[in-house]
Amino acid sequence: MIEYRKFIYLDVYKTGSTHVVDLLKQIVPEGPVRMKRHSSMTTLRPFSWTGGKLIFSTVRNPWDWYVSLWAFGCEGKGAVYSDIAKTLSRAETAALYNAEDPRGSFRLWLESVSDREFLNRTIQQDLPDSGLAGRIGFYTYRFMRVTTPYPSLLLKPWLVPDIEAAIRYQRKWGLYDVMLRKETLNDDLIAFIRDYRERCGFAANAEETVLKKARRPKNRSRREFDSYRDYYEPDLVALVADRERFFLELFDYRF
Repeated sequence: MIEYRKFIYLDVYKTGSTHVVDLLKQIVPEGPVRMKRHSSMTTLRPFSWTGGKLIFSTVRNPWDWYVSLWAFGCEGKGAVYSDIAKTLSRAETAALYNAEDPRGSFRLWLESVSDREFLNRTIQQDLPDSGLAGRIGFYTYRFMRVTTPYPSLLLKPWLVPDIEAAIRYQRKWGLYDVMLRKETLNDDLIAFIRDYRERCGFAANAEETVLKKARRPKNRSRREFDSYRDYYEPDLVALVADRERFFLELFDYRF
């Protein structure tokens, strides 16, 4: 969550958030007033949630999100990789993040992070304590943890027992006014700037800055294949569609 004087950005992990955060530093004359990366808004604003400010966030195709998260780990980066590496042996970790066998390694990794026991054993970022591992997809949880209020208290099985409940919960409690898509992020940012320039206090040259930065995006993980689709066999496509139906229903994503 990055809060500026006139707006708030909810920076969901691996949705282009590093690129957006870097741009905001350049197109908003005043710096942020509060910041805690990849955190719910109510972590820093527990009482007056929005304060009347405009709130926006970013979302990504779930099949692409998983490939990006895996590829980031192949570089030895990210909190998910760190958690897994601390829990498993070197050989087990290497098998999960073997960029020389991208399809086989990605399959093993994706099946692992879709398994309740594996997530509860390895991931240290609130998911085991929530009781939601295996009930909703890993990406669904990470998205809801940033975009809904009081996640450590309310993202529990008694409120979110399954993916259908997660969809209903997000429709009711999602804390954002505008959602930008990773797939069209720079175009969406330019449209967002034009629509909310005065309300958010964007600089006069903000669109030009976005176009310039679009040529060198931040935090892009290296991949063996050009398209995320090349990593998937039909059964893995179906696995993500089932586990992450949240994004198909709420944002109309398709493989």
